[in-house]
Amino acid sequence: MTLIRYIITVVLLTAVLPSYGQETISPSLDDYLEMSARNNPEVRALYNQYLAALEKVPQSGSLPDPQASFGYFPIPMALVEGDQLAEIQVMQMFPWFGTLKTARNEAAEMAKAKFEMYLSAKADLFYRIKSAWYQMIKLDHEIGLANQNIELLESVERVVLVKYGASSSGNDRGDMGSTSPVKPSAAADFSSAGAGMAGMGAMQAETGQMTSGGMSGMSGTKSMGDRGTSLQDLLRIKMEILEQKAQIALLTDRRKTAVTGFNALLNRELTTDVIITDSLQTVPLPYGIKEIADTILSNNPMLAMLSYEAESYALMGQKAKKMGLPMFGAGLNYMLIQKREGNTSMMNGNNMVMPMVSFSIPVYRKKYNAMQNEARLLEESARLQSSDLKNNLNVQYRNFVQNIADAERRIVLYEEMTGLSRNAFTLMLSDFTSAGSGFEELIRMQSRILEYGLRHLEAITDYNTAVAMAEKLMNSLKY
Repeated sequence: MTLIRYIITVVLLTAVLPSYGQETISPSLDDYLEMSARNNPEVRALYNQYLAALEKVPQSGSLPDPQASFGYFPIPMALVEGDQLAEIQVMQMFPWFGTLKTARNEAAEMAKAKFEMYLSAKADLFYRIKSAWYQMIKLDHEIGLANQNIELLESVERVVLVKYGASSSGNDRGDMGSTSPVKPSAAADFSSAGAGMAGMGAMQAETGQMTSGGMSGMSGTKSMGDRGTSLQDLLRIKMEILEQKAQIALLTDRRKTAVTGFNALLNRELTTDVIITDSLQTVPLPYGIKEIADTILSNNPMLAMLSYEAESYALMGQKAKKMGLPMFGAGLNYMLIQKREGNTSMMNGNNMVMPMVSFSIPVYRKKYNAMQNEARLLEESARLQSSDLKNNLNVQYRNFVQNIADAERRIVLYEEMTGLSRNAFTLMLSDFTSAGSGFEELIRMQSRILEYGLRHLEAITDYNTAVAMAEKLMNSLKY
């Protein structure tokens, strides 16, 4: 009975999933998310692109460089005022009113689009990290369940060994009991019978020996059958244990592969160990199911990026239109005059300063029209992409609702099925220990306990992964 209570205790302990923490403080999921935001190459590259786009804002809003020219006369040019030695000209061109502001706003909107692209990549990175994190937790608990299953099988193996030993010793005693009473009975018949009854006594003795011999043969046959059945049970348990050990080796390899991918997302040494202290529990949703749909459409970074791009292209069209208008220029022309002998003019030798005004004549209209058409087509393309993305986001939201509901149902279902299968296994184990029957059903129920436990882990992982996808679509970033 002590052995039975031990096995029942092992069965009940399978309800408690193992924890894999250590005494030392290990990084949490939030710590890894913050680390990835700093170290991931793709995210850092997109952030640098955003910074580079910001640098275009002052470039686009600046005036064209002023033009300066200098001319020298090797032979001074004779003028009324004297001899001209050199000429210096400075000119600054000014685009049409509002062109620079429009260009600056266009660059600013494009920089905002780059920033939203960076946020989208960051949200996708966080989703991949969370998915890998939940998968590693699942693998750890699957390994724990497999180890517990091995302990359970080994406990059943000990019961079979006890029953095998008891049946063997009991059958041996039964063989001795069936043969030993025969010979004293026959001897009594021979010693007490008279001469006239000697033949009959001999026949009785012979009949008694045949009967006891037949019983001994039947008992030996039963003993061989019990031993064969017990040996089959032992071999079956050994096979189950070997399968579980092979499964543990496979899960361990998958865990190493998951750790490699996780470290790659963090941009650190791929062999760095990842110690997980979190238990596999469902992650709460940040908002209600209906609120998530509105939040996705208002906060999704890709939608915001396309909106900023469309605004940028609209400003590009306005800029192209203004560039097709004349540009104005203002400058000075400074002439160096040398005195000329014999010249009686009052201006003799006085340098000349002449203000100048110029303007461009944009007569070649094809390029300006093409620029406006390009901007219009790009804006329309961004609007269409935004509409298509909204449709896709609605579909993804519907898939999210379905996945969440399905995961919730499976969590409840397999939790109940695991409890019922454990209770059934306990009853079957008690019957097998007392009556020795139902071994196949016992092993089958043990397999169901493991299967339901694994499906329960998978349902929780699917639920948490769906929550992580919703957080990605809503752009709920902390770092």
